[in-house]
Amino acid sequence: MFKLIQNELIKIFSKVSTYIMLGILLILIVGVAALMKISGSYSYSGYTYTEQDLRSELEYLNSSKPDGYEVQAAEYEYMLQSGKEWNIDSWEYEALDEAYYSFQSPLIYQKDMLTAEETAEYQKNFDDIIQTIEAEDWTAYANLRLEQMEAGSEEAPVKEARGYWYRYMLDQQIEPDTGDWREDAAREAGSALLEVAQLEQQKAEGRYVSDTSYEEAQNQAAICEYRLEHGIESYIDEDGSTESAYWTSFLEGAMMITIVSVIMIVLAGGCVANEFANGTIKFLLVNPVTRRKIIISKYLTMLILSFLLILGVYAATALINIPFFGADFSVPYLTAAQGEVSVGSGFVYALKNYLLEGVSLVAMTTMAFMISSMMRSSALAIGIGVTALMGGSIVVAFLAQLGCDWGRYLIFANMNLSQAASGNTVFPNQTLGFSIGVLAVHMILFLITAYDGFTRREV
Repeated sequence: MFKLIQNELIKIFSKVSTYIMLGILLILIVGVAALMKISGSYSYSGYTYTEQDLRSELEYLNSSKPDGYEVQAAEYEYMLQSGKEWNIDSWEYEALDEAYYSFQSPLIYQKDMLTAEETAEYQKNFDDIIQTIEAEDWTAYANLRLEQMEAGSEEAPVKEARGYWYRYMLDQQIEPDTGDWREDAAREAGSALLEVAQLEQQKAEGRYVSDTSYEEAQNQAAICEYRLEHGIESYIDEDGSTESAYWTSFLEGAMMITIVSVIMIVLAGGCVANEFANGTIKFLLVNPVTRRKIIISKYLTMLILSFLLILGVYAATALINIPFFGADFSVPYLTAAQGEVSVGSGFVYALKNYLLEGVSLVAMTTMAFMISSMMRSSALAIGIGVTALMGGSIVVAFLAQLGCDWGRYLIFANMNLSQAASGNTVFPNQTLGFSIGVLAVHMILFLITAYDGFTRREV
């Protein structure tokens, strides 16, 4: 068997077309990395209001008078009178929003319902925030906000969560708007902790709270706090999202498995058909080797090549991205369950994604191999295989739109195992086990058909 597989590999790599296809694959990998580099070079720094922008906004608000325009108009008027430009990502703009919408809004819309003491309190809080903005003193603003929160009427856990970001920034002596990753991580942690606190408060009040929503918020808070405690700037989440340019490009490189699928369809489509078309099958059958061993060795060769090409694309993508984005190897894969954080290897997670993408590769290769075993025309086998690869998902989506539930039993509806594992499938109630079962049935049918067709064919 080993000699037969070795012979098949020699045949494949003796062809110039094999190296041309591999060269195209390598060029595409480099091209994707270059495109990711170009697209990632445009950084967003936040919109900045100029004097002309503010005048245009004020003119629109004062002429159209939409509901609640008074507060926004007052804020724009202040920004215009200040004589400076305002970036919407700056702490000053955020503080100004807080001042107008938390303290000026009640003075405009609820003034008839407020007592003199309440009016004075709102005005004082508003003036204090404006004073810190004009002094450009973020530390004073952060301490002021913590004092205002403490004096508020919210429950203690909610106050604690709402003030998390301010306390962390003050404790770590981090200035905002300096590009420190901990600023955004602490803000995410504060938002998640606030959601947890609010959901717990709703539970305590006897209101319904989704277990899924609560656990998601709890897990997000745990991951953010873990990052801050261990100094993890970038990480890969369970959806494969990351702020690391290297890992974004590396994970996106899994789409190159589609190109590998085309290559394998070409090889599998001609694997058996070309033997009969060229008459070389006679030389194989002259040897004391059964047809069963020949067909098995050919299929095993296709599987070995598929696996090697997946690993090759994985390794090539990992290496090719280094010159473009740097060797950012320390990024971990972080997940959480019930508030407990688990740390995994980014490379292991990426390999799993590449292998899952390879499921469709093996399925389409097997189908092309089956057709090749039944026909003399390799072009027909390749054409059907490529058409099925490219059009299968379109057919499945069309059937789903028409409500044809039987479409779930097609092989094309079950090739994306990562979607099945997450429950994000085209048809409802498609579990991972169901998809694996459908794939197994189709693969067995393909192989039985290929074996029967090859052993019965006349030379």
